[in-house]
Amino acid sequence: MPSEFLDVAHLLRRSGFGGRRPEIEALTEMEWPDVVDLILDTSPNPPVTEGVPNLNPDATTWSERYVGMTHHWFERARTVPRPIEEKMALFWHGLLCSGLDKVNQHYLMFDQIQLFRTAGLGDIVELYQAMAVQPAMLLYLDNKDNRRGSLNENFAREVMELFTLGQGHYTEDDVAASARAWTGHGLTSYDTYPRTYQFRADRHDSDTKTFMGVTANWDGPEILNHILLGPKQRDAARFISAKMWSFFAYPNPEPALVDDLATAMINGGMRADVVLRAIFNRPEFRSEKARTGLVRSPIEYTVAALRHSNLTSSDIDPQWYVGEMGQSMYDPPNVSGWRQNGYWISSSAMWAKARFASNLRWRAYDNEFLADSAELPTETSVERALDTFGVFAASARTRASLTNFVATERSTSRWAESSGLIFLSLLTPEFQLA
Repeated sequence: MPSEFLDVAHLLRRSGFGGRRPEIEALTEMEWPDVVDLILDTSPNPPVTEGVPNLNPDATTWSERYVGMTHHWFERARTVPRPIEEKMALFWHGLLCSGLDKVNQHYLMFDQIQLFRTAGLGDIVELYQAMAVQPAMLLYLDNKDNRRGSLNENFAREVMELFTLGQGHYTEDDVAASARAWTGHGLTSYDTYPRTYQFRADRHDSDTKTFMGVTANWDGPEILNHILLGPKQRDAARFISAKMWSFFAYPNPEPALVDDLATAMINGGMRADVVLRAIFNRPEFRSEKARTGLVRSPIEYTVAALRHSNLTSSDIDPQWYVGEMGQSMYDPPNVSGWRQNGYWISSSAMWAKARFASNLRWRAYDNEFLADSAELPTETSVERALDTFGVFAASARTRASLTNFVATERSTSRWAESSGLIFLSLLTPEFQLA
């Protein structure tokens, strides 16, 4: 059975940053499970090493490094054939948090996102193990300073509270035992470049420890395996599945739905792509609750605007605007990551969106984007603008607002019709929905 146009449009918004009408129409000829399989197939994407910026601190300035790494991410997100790879990198960036303000080395933060690109759709246990010993995480949650006789519990606590289980599924004794297990897992000296993971046996606590009721000579990676593959596996699978559903569908998923996703994760070998396939194939994913359940984050909003207007990061320099909207790329506010929906809605965020939209419209205007709007019938001009920006189900109020603008503009000079339609389309409630 062919797939519904609006369902496919919704899937392309959530698995990426929005589709254009021709690509959506092409996918409607396929059955839904086949569409889901297609968007999860990242083989057409260019290698993650393509176009990597120079982030060597001895050869570049701070600004050059930050602009280079942000433009690289915006451009990959904007252009790759299957952007689920970039969407998952954004998801893991918000869950397994590190931030540039504390890590303080651009190349280390960039390497963390590269890990999320290459491993973010695969084996979750392998991803967590790699994340735990990445320099960015070792710096951000202080495990580089965790040594026998001088414990730092930061990473040990957050890996259970925020990364795998949530509160109520571990004890303070478990935190202490885990911290002891992670001693010695640190970094090469601060004056080396590049800094890399280094295990120092002389700093490791090799005595027995009791973690979650099991007494053994625990080592850090064994702690992660115990959480993700041992007696707490279902709790961890429920925690991660709920986070994924909240990111891709709507917040606060129903307990029975989370149980189903956790079962799919466990039966599928703890793989992220298995959970995503289960999410996208759930009927609830295509419900009205899901379609209207999420506001685009500033990064998602900005990438979608660039994608639909055919503008590049070099045209707009979006890295400064997203920070004003409340989401600085590579720099979550704290280890709990970015929140959703209401977190992005404020007067200051809207003013920042308006400044971004105003800049974009004039850049697009210079490229003669929608240049013939004033020559079209009023309703056609409005419909074409909304369609161009992926707004396929605009409310009557939205259509009336744009129609009134066009009518007013045509009663005067018409010269600003195309730029005004670009600006207003970007600020419609529908475009701001994920």
